[in-house]
Amino acid sequence: MGRRKSRKKIRARPRRTLPKIFQCPKCGTSSVSVNIAKNKESVQVVCTLCGLFANLEYREFYQTVDYYARFLDLYEKQMAEV
Repeated sequence: MGRRKSRKKIRARPRRTLPKIFQCPKCGTSSVSVNIAKNKESVQVVCTLCGLFANLEYREFYQTVDYYARFLDLYEKQMAEV
């Protein structure tokens, strides 16, 4: 006699999340954090190891990765001027 056809189990794929700690362009360690203060409408990007920081303007549609990218652009622009 025939068996019932077994169903294939559906595996849930883990969702990729955006990082919360980034790599510092100056010292090369993973110690850059992005602090968003919505009530003050400012964002502070700080490396906890070497002290490199930047204050950026808060934008409603930006995420932490976008602020980190702007931080990198500002750092590279500053290094090109020197």
